[in-house]
Order: sequence, then C-alpha cells, then structure tokens
Amino acid sequence: MTLGQKLKILLKDNGMTQEDLAERLEVSRQAVGKWVNDKGIPEVGKIVQISNLFGVSTDYLLKEDCAEKGITEERAISNSGYYVSQEMLDGYLLYSKQNARRITGGISLFVVSNVFDCFNHNSMIMSFLYWLTMTAGIIIIIWQFFQTRQYQEIKSERLTFDDKIFREFKKQRESRRKIYAVMVIAGVVILLTSSEIESFIMFCFGRTACNVFGWIADTVWLALVVWAGMSMHIDSIIIKNTEHAPKSGHMKKYRWIYMALPFTVIAVLIGMITNAWSPYAPIIILFCCLLVTTCKLLIESRGKDE
Repeated sequence: MTLGQKLKILLKDNGMTQEDLAERLEVSRQAVGKWVNDKGIPEVGKIVQISNLFGVSTDYLLKEDCAEKGITEERAISNSGYYVSQEMLDGYLLYSKQNARRITGGISLFVVSNVFDCFNHNSMIMSFLYWLTMTAGIIIIIWQFFQTRQYQEIKSERLTFDDKIFREFKKQRESRRKIYAVMVIAGVVILLTSSEIESFIMFCFGRTACNVFGWIADTVWLALVVWAGMSMHIDSIIIKNTEHAPKSGHMKKYRWIYMALPFTVIAVLIGMITNAWSPYAPIIILFCCLLVTTCKLLIESRGKDE
C-alpha cells in the first residue's frame, strides 16, 4: 500500500477532506493532492505532523510493507508519545515567545501610558498620547487573548524527542533559566527601591519628575517579572511533558495567568473611572500571584533537576 492510499484511508476514517488536511499542515491543496495521488512525497517535517495528527507511526506512512509485517492498514499507533521534531520545537518556542512578548508589551503600554498623565492635564498632545498608549495596550492584550491556540498537543500530550534534540534543549533551558532568575530579582529590587528613589527625585526635581520615574519603574519591574515568569513556564511545559506523562488538568493550573490579565485591566479601568478602589490594587495583586507562581516554578524545576 502506497503513502497516497494510506492518506486516503486516514482521511476517510477521520472524516477529513484534502482541504482540511492542507489547512492543518499549512500547505496548499495542490500539494496534498499530489501526495494522495502518489505524485509527490511530503518533506520530513510534514510526515511527522501527519503522523501526530492521525496518531500513526512514521514507519506506517513510509513503509509499503507494513501490512505484510502484521501492522493494520487503518491504524499503526505510536505508543512512545507525541513525537516533536526540531522544526516543531523551534516553532513552538517562537510562537510562545511571541505570545509572551505581546502580553508583556500590552501590559507595559497600559502602565507606562500614565507617564503622559503626569504632565499638564490641559495639554491636548499629552492627553492624546495618554489615551493612545493605554488603548494600544488594552487592544494588544485583548487581541492576544482571542488568538487561535496552536501547538496544543505539546502542552497536553506526553512528548518524545530524539535524545540529541532534548539534551540540547535542556542545556539551553538551563542557561535561559539563569537569565530569567536575574530578571525576577532585578524586578523585585526595582519594586523595593523605587519608593526611596522617588523621594530623592521629589526633593531634587519636583513632583512631576517623581511621578514620571515612578510609572517608568513600575513598567520596568512588571515587564521583567511577567516576561520571566511566562518564559520559564514555556520551557517548563516541554520538560514536564517529556519526563512525566501529563496528568488530567496538569497544565490548567497556570492558565489563570491568561484569564487574569484582561480582568486586571478591566479592574484597573473601573478603579480609575469610579474611584471605587485604588487602580494600583489589581496590579499589585496580579504581581503577587505572578511572583508566587514564578517562585513555585523555580522550586519545582530545581527539585526536578536534583
């Protein structure tokens, strides 16, 4: 049985069309048509994606004598886990870092927008910049929240890698983790020392300069902590799902971060408009929760390595 014949069976068994497969693999409909009609062969990365998509082994797809060896034509289940190639791993890391960058950027824009509010309130330019920056931050966060989720299999399935790829990833992850730890420490130091520096700036340069510095300092420490926390979580998913089979709801305990961000923005806006509470309160609460989560990730990662 040829690769094209096997693809036809898999598509029929899963109720999919060639257009559906082309969309899932991000290739043209013509390319899938060539594969199904045995006029072309997918590249290695696409073979792996097809294997993972239909839950069959790559041997089943590529070897025409699988049926003669007792492997059923409809299904040759790979029990070793969800295979992740170097290409897929790089794609997941790039995709996740882009998400973290957008979330961090949105939060930073929202917070730093208050810098423009420190100047003359009657200035149309400052007022315009204030609302433009704040609105841009909110839009980025909401837009990110409604984006289509990709690489869900990496987050939920037990993963398997080539030994060389996994060893290299763990080596790079260890280097990155040290950087993230420094970022968290730097963020905490900025948070704890900013009030003293603000007092000095107030004495030397006045209230406006003090307020500007305060908002910039808040933006910096919050961005450092959010970026470091999310980045460590990205790497942690790979390690946990490779070395241990994911449990039911295992990754859901950290999904609160994505849910908390838009609610925090809404709570800050309500506090600013109605004065029902301090607009700083939701941000401080979110920061404390993120700090606890970050520390927990560090402790879990260190305990696992030991």
